[in-house]
Amino acid sequence: MRYVILSFCFVSAIFAAELPTDYTINLETVLRLGGANNLDLQSAQAALTTAQAAHRETRTKFFPWVTIGTAYRRQDGNTQDIQGHVNSESKQFYQGGVGVVAELRIGETIYRSLAAQQRALAAEHDLAAVRNHLSAIVSNAYFDLLRAQASLQVSEQSKLLAADYEKQLTAAVKAGVAFEGDQYRAQVQALRHDLTIRRAKEDIELASARLCELLRLPNGFNLRGDDGELVPLAFSAGSENLSSYVTLALNNRPELRSREAMLAAAKTDTEATIKAPFYPDLSVRTNVGVLGGGKNSHTESVGGNSDFNFAIGWRIGPGGLLDTSRTAIAKSMETQESILAEKTRQRITREVLESVAKMRSAKDRLDISIKLLEATEKAYKLTLNRGAQGIGSVLETLRSEEDLSFARLAYFDLIADFNKAQSDLRRATAAK
Repeated sequence: MRYVILSFCFVSAIFAAELPTDYTINLETVLRLGGANNLDLQSAQAALTTAQAAHRETRTKFFPWVTIGTAYRRQDGNTQDIQGHVNSESKQFYQGGVGVVAELRIGETIYRSLAAQQRALAAEHDLAAVRNHLSAIVSNAYFDLLRAQASLQVSEQSKLLAADYEKQLTAAVKAGVAFEGDQYRAQVQALRHDLTIRRAKEDIELASARLCELLRLPNGFNLRGDDGELVPLAFSAGSENLSSYVTLALNNRPELRSREAMLAAAKTDTEATIKAPFYPDLSVRTNVGVLGGGKNSHTESVGGNSDFNFAIGWRIGPGGLLDTSRTAIAKSMETQESILAEKTRQRITREVLESVAKMRSAKDRLDISIKLLEATEKAYKLTLNRGAQGIGSVLETLRSEEDLSFARLAYFDLIADFNKAQSDLRRATAAK
């Protein structure tokens, strides 16, 4: 048994030696780091970069491209001339120069550029939505850490009270003036606080790990929040009128702005299928260079060469005029985007209603917990006085101490819940 105990102590010492240093962090730092390092934010930024590049790419379709190069061709054997006679020939030619080509589907290019611009705008709103959502997530994770720290402090204070009372009963039992069973009841109360303390320490470690993940901090950081920030905060300012919150959210939420931009892009695509085919397609080709060649391996008549070609026309059929299936597809996509926009509007309204309900409930419960804490503190003091006068019971004292511990834990829990509800309401309304 001795070896088991020694081994356990040795392993515990190793783990204790490997524990990392605590790092204190505050809400301002959490919000700043969350906005700088989060992977979701980086992914949204990459999507925005892609959408903006796609828009720029559509604008390049308005400009011609230039080719520079050379060509060589040789032919040996039978060939057919213009009159249809087949002759045996051996000839070659080479060419070099600069070419300018411009092929422009005017209507298609204009509407694609407009649609790409609207999709890039949607990506901007998506990035803002990620920032808004991330702000609430990291704030709530930070409040969970503060809640766990407060639970540990309350449990340790309660343990001290219970341990002190246990010592008094132990001394009284030894003096023969107290019942031994009351001593064990006090011991049970102290051990229950030990369990709560251990659970609170676990909660701190879990909350710290969760916050490290969100902030992308190195593994092994023991984050500790600023205990002074676990006070009721008011993130959102404005009217308590429910309809005002809903209106604010519908005006501010970037998710809705994103869906509206995507709907505008879908409408542009539909309009393109109807109007773009009436715009003509243009084609301009010109080459300037040298051309030479001759029979067999001889080169002769080397000299300048140029040609110019211009064409204008309208496409009829697939991708052009009378392509009804393409219009039907575009209208279907527009309908889907319209439905998604309406669903987003309804979801935002629901989130605001839920956030306001949670905020008001948390505020009411916090007010109740303040009264509960005041009452339990007074009851505990009075119970101790009764015990000192010898007219109180041990069970009465233990129950009063238990009520006090519960009231303290509930108070800090509800502060964290209230702050998280305020954070969620700020996210739901996208308030600045």
